[in-house]
Amino acid sequence: MKVIYSSYWGSYLAMVAASLHIGRIKTKKDFTLHLFNNVKDHELGELIPVGKDDEGREVFVVGAKKSGTILEKTLKGVAETYGFSADSVVFIDLNHFYNSLLGLGVFLIRRLNLVSIGTRLVVKGIDYVKLKKVVDSVKYKPCIRE
Repeated sequence: MKVIYSSYWGSYLAMVAASLHIGRIKTKKDFTLHLFNNVKDHELGELIPVGKDDEGREVFVVGAKKSGTILEKTLKGVAETYGFSADSVVFIDLNHFYNSLLGLGVFLIRRLNLVSIGTRLVVKGIDYVKLKKVVDSVKYKPCIRE
């Protein structure tokens, strides 16, 4: 099974969620986003492997801007085309978690290169409790073996 976390850039919310999923991040205090700001415009849509969870599911992130719904349908369709069930791909679009703090932080990082203050705003803007609930609902879902 493949688990794919998607957000606008794939390098903030999606990476935090994927890191929570595989256990790299355990609490909000563990957020260190210095590794997360590495998706460039030309890399949008590329699946970036993050690791495997305890059940052996491969976890990825992808930046899909506002095309998460389309990308999800495409990935599930490709899986079925190659003989896998649509359930073998779990796609989680996290764009609905964006808020003004996150948006401002990402803008400061990506457009003005104000990484320090932008990162602090991104961290403040992430609703850890809600994000953790979403991740746990995926992580603790029964694993389908292909």
